[in-house]
Amino acid sequence: MTQIEKGKKENNKVEITVTVEIEKVQQEFNNTYRELSQKVKIPGFRTGRIPINILEMNLGKEYIDQQVAEKLIKDSYNEAIDKSELDPIDVPKIDLVQTDKEKPFIYKMILEVKPEFEIPKLDDITVEKTIPKITEEDINSDLEKIRESHGKLKDVSDRESKIGDFLIADFETFVDNNPVKDGKKEKQMIQLGENTPPEFNNNLVGLKPGDEKDVVVKAPEDISDKKIAGKEITYKIKVSDIKEKELPPLDDDFAKSAGEYKNLDELKQHIKKQLEERVKYQAENEFNDNLMEKVAEKTNIEVPEVLIDKQVERMLNNLKEDLKNRNMTLEDYYKIIKADEEKVKKEYKVIAEKQVKKELIIDKIIEDDKISATEEDINKKIEEIAESTNQKTLKVRAMFEKNNTMDNLKEQIKIEKVIEKLSMQVKIEEK
Repeated sequence: MTQIEKGKKENNKVEITVTVEIEKVQQEFNNTYRELSQKVKIPGFRTGRIPINILEMNLGKEYIDQQVAEKLIKDSYNEAIDKSELDPIDVPKIDLVQTDKEKPFIYKMILEVKPEFEIPKLDDITVEKTIPKITEEDINSDLEKIRESHGKLKDVSDRESKIGDFLIADFETFVDNNPVKDGKKEKQMIQLGENTPPEFNNNLVGLKPGDEKDVVVKAPEDISDKKIAGKEITYKIKVSDIKEKELPPLDDDFAKSAGEYKNLDELKQHIKKQLEERVKYQAENEFNDNLMEKVAEKTNIEVPEVLIDKQVERMLNNLKEDLKNRNMTLEDYYKIIKADEEKVKKEYKVIAEKQVKKELIIDKIIEDDKISATEEDINKKIEEIAESTNQKTLKVRAMFEKNNTMDNLKEQIKIEKVIEKLSMQVKIEEK
């Protein structure tokens, strides 16, 4: 039977002494001797029949003691943690105290745990809350985007190109009057407008099919391809076709083509509902962030360095993944923002400490109030998601179960309950 002795908590650290009974120690020594006797080859002795003293002489007593210690720690660690009723936030530091086949096995662990703190009174905190408003202009703007997506391109032959047109063109790329490898392209589409560099807009407006034009663009100094950094890139462009987008009329037929809508008014109602859901979600997120920010500012917590470091590591890993999706490296990113890893980590550390502080507050309230996500809570949340996404509840539930994200949903529900509890303790100023 494993026994533990728990010391006092100091600086979020607790030392516990673990003692493993002598019978278990002797059994593990015998098992280790037997295993080593089967593996080790010593001249003059048969495998599996090597005496203990010969094994100790050849392998060293310290080596055998270490093998036994590792197994005894592995077997007793989880039991010791459970009995300590502590929740370590990092891998504990372990020191061996006694490893002897004739005595109980003793080792010490220093466990770092979450800090203890109290949630202060919050009645003097004021948090602004935006009341979402949807205007006719908002609805028409989204309607125009849908209309834009249903537009069709048609050829233009009676005028010159203008902003908004689509040019079909062949081009070749040159740097220092030398053609760039793989820089020759045919039948490329260029839309003149705000998403196109001004050098192209300025030079490609006022053209007709068959016209040729050189467009010169200067490459940035910090571009990843150092061969062209800071140099002028020349695009020799020949326009073959000019097209403009013809938009459908805003009528009932258009609404039917955009989805399962009976008429234009029904489409507008759908857009309004989606907009309301969107701005409601944004307003709630903004309120929740402001609320937790102010609660965290007032709560006195000594945030463990190890939790901050882990959060910074997660943030850096997320950054790497995001850059990878954009075909960039960390080195590219550092050059663009004119910083290095040390500076980025320092900035991330400030953000990470605030984030960890909020998480500690949420975890404490969940633990102290024994907040849980009931089956009724889960069903209600799934129904809300289904309604806002125009899906069936069974399909939404199946999605969570298939992706193994039901636990994430439960955590979200618990956090929402914490936010609700905190919001009842502060003053809310609607705007």
